Amino acid sequence: MKNKYLFILLFGFIVLSSCNKKEEPQFVPPNQEFNADAEKERLAREEFERLKKLQEITGDSTTHIDSITSHIDSTAIRDSLAAAEKKKKDAKVVQKEKELNKKVTNPKTTIDDYLEYIKRGTDEDGNFDKNMNNAASLWEGRSKEKFKSAYKNVKKFVILSEPEVVSQKGNSSTVKVKLKQVEEVNGKEQETEMTVTYNLVSDDTGKWKIKNNKISKK
Repeated sequence: MKNKYLFILLFGFIVLSSCNKKEEPQFVPPNQEFNADAEKERLAREEFERLKKLQEITGDSTTHIDSITSHIDSTAIRDSLAAAEKKKKDAKVVQKEKELNKKVTNPKTTIDDYLEYIKRGTDEDGNFDKNMNNAASLWEGRSKEKFKSAYKNVKKFVILSEPEVVSQKGNSSTVKVKLKQVEEVNGKEQETEMTVTYNLVSDDTGKWKIKNNKISKK
């Protein structure tokens, strides 16, 4: 009877012990946990420093690489377009200066144009009024009506020599040329050869105009 009682007590103890047994957690050495945290901290610190440097370089508050790249590309495109536009404007300025210098250094150009207007206007097929008006525009204070009166009877106008710059100083110059014109006088044609000396002045833009002239007839 006594042995039976001891067996029951022993069996109950074994059952209780198996019920109270729990799964023990896996042991992680302390040094491995420390190493993992340190590595995460190091990577986070490096990423922060990298983004901070990018921000300082670009001056952009955004920390996204795509945004920074887009900002840099846009700036480069704007700078390129601005440089191209400046080059284009500079080329136009240079061209205008060349044209201006050509007029300033060659008062002969004005005389060439003036004589061509007279020649066209006195030609049978020429537009008299239009060409006299153009000729008058190259003079200071001389109207179209004066030219129409002076050349209304001219039947032929010939340029015998190339206009020659005799002198040029500052905004004043003198150009000489030999001419021949045939005009109707009292129902008859009269031919005259002459040397004409034109005195010119230029304005602030370098445009030459005829101030007066002197005629020497043969």
